Amino acid sequence: MSKYNLCVIFYVPKASSVLVIAVAVATLIPVSIGLSGLGPEIKIGGRQTVGIYNNADSSIEDAQGDVTPVYQQVGTEEIPEIRGYHDILGASVQKRGEVFFFTVALAGNPNDNDMYETQYRWHIITTSPITNREQQYMVRFQNSAFGGGSNSTTMQGWYFAVFDRTVGRFIVPPTSIPDMPEDRVEFPIEDFYIGNPSSFSYWVDVSVRVNATFGQPNYIMDYAP
Repeated sequence: MSKYNLCVIFYVPKASSVLVIAVAVATLIPVSIGLSGLGPEIKIGGRQTVGIYNNADSSIEDAQGDVTPVYQQVGTEEIPEIRGYHDILGASVQKRGEVFFFTVALAGNPNDNDMYETQYRWHIITTSPITNREQQYMVRFQNSAFGGGSNSTTMQGWYFAVFDRTVGRFIVPPTSIPDMPEDRVEFPIEDFYIGNPSSFSYWVDVSVRVNATFGQPNYIMDYAP
């Protein structure tokens, strides 16, 4: 099977020049990077609360300096060096027209990632207006320091994807996007990519994969709320 077997279908966004730029520079990428990090929910233990968006701006806060690498797999792996861009200070959701703006505030510059693959993930739970059943999405912003060499299964730079966990398929396959601001991960998402909800619950995490091989992130570094 060819490693470039993803079918990419994009819709022209109605209200976001940034997403237009992202789609314009979109590239097909290996299935391995596309599927990494989309397995079972992560294990962080003790998470009891979520953020709530209810048709109005929503935000959550998180303490600075609370990054604690939590290993997600069986065996051993090097513990990643903690950087400021692993430390979540808060997250917010705003809707402007038909676009959601998802922002994760950080204690460092996420573009400074130079060692691992770092993922910023929004876990979204809503109710389908069609089936009236729970619907789960994951919006992922992924940055890799790996150079995409012969032994690498990742592509260097920033990628954005929307994954429908309920049916197990991509709504937006991994798509190359520009660099992030210096103190946050921020990007606009068309509302129909996550079912055009008027309300949803959410939480965010930062995860790290310490090598360029295929698989799930090795560590969860921080999460909020």
